[in-house]
Amino acid sequence: MRPRIRTRMAVGGVLVALTVVIGFVGFGIATPAQAAPATVAVNPNITSKYILAQTSIDGPALWTSATGTIRGVLAYAGTDSAHHLNVMTSTDGLNYSDKRILNETSFVRPALVRFGSGTTDNIALAWTGTNSTHSLNVIVGRPGFGYTKMTLWYDQSFTAPAIALKGSDLYLAWAGTDTNHSLNVAHIVWRGGMYVDRSVTLWNFHAASRPSLTYDPNGDRLLLSWTAQGTNRIAFATSTDGAHFTVPSSSPLAEWSFSGPSIVGFPVNNMPRHFLAWTGTNTDRSLNVQFTESFPSWGDVGATKSTFWKEWAMGGPQLGYVGTYNRVLLAWTGTDAAHHLNLAVVSVGH
Repeated sequence: MRPRIRTRMAVGGVLVALTVVIGFVGFGIATPAQAAPATVAVNPNITSKYILAQTSIDGPALWTSATGTIRGVLAYAGTDSAHHLNVMTSTDGLNYSDKRILNETSFVRPALVRFGSGTTDNIALAWTGTNSTHSLNVIVGRPGFGYTKMTLWYDQSFTAPAIALKGSDLYLAWAGTDTNHSLNVAHIVWRGGMYVDRSVTLWNFHAASRPSLTYDPNGDRLLLSWTAQGTNRIAFATSTDGAHFTVPSSSPLAEWSFSGPSIVGFPVNNMPRHFLAWTGTNTDRSLNVQFTESFPSWGDVGATKSTFWKEWAMGGPQLGYVGTYNRVLLAWTGTDAAHHLNLAVVSVGH
């Protein structure tokens, strides 16, 4: 069945609720030059781990950059009674500070992307609201300095959304509240204000948990992944326009999860460019990381996948890369009593 495409434009203040924006720099991101990777990787291995003081009711959102002043941003729903959204930044991807507690709340994790790696660049944060219908929300700006907020009153989800930046525009993905939890993708643009100019319902894609949506510079495309409704197998698809998605023959994978996975593509040389992370269906929900040098094929799992049996997560993990050769970052919320945020450096080098 072909996807249903809905076109909407905000008129006046109907769709967009604005607060003061200070220093808004607009959407945009540079795409690094491409070169072929070399096959030098081995099974992922955790080389260092950091337990943060912060706690969350769900997994965190993570944005990273290989260059620039800001290398990492974490966002999460706090363990306070209202579950306020929190945002923190890092200059190295490992040590986080400058925490901002937003006057926004959610019962699940938020999603996050940043428009640049400078200290004055804006972020986009998306979340499912705590109103009775669980409407989706997006803000763009600098928490603590001012931001623009949009509430999509008629687009709702039972779980957390995902958000990605491609070119100069945002793409928001979520699992709907219909019986099959069909996936949806909205194209959000900034043209003197933030509005949705197109929404697509992917009727053949049904999610059991939150989806993952990221920009892949290796092909100038979007990567969408999810755990399939009914089977919990990890599926993925690609798109160059955010409206038409192609499912490779290698999807779904022979991997299962009760939480949404994290699939990413990095513009790197001499190390794998595509990674996948998820929590297993074993009792402890152990973390798994796999890479491929031949996307969308995932190759021999015996050589490219590791299960970290003693690292357990509540909700799904998130992957990142801050520019260190053969090292990626893995972020998750622990299953300890307080549910602390965790970060690990995962090596794929000899």
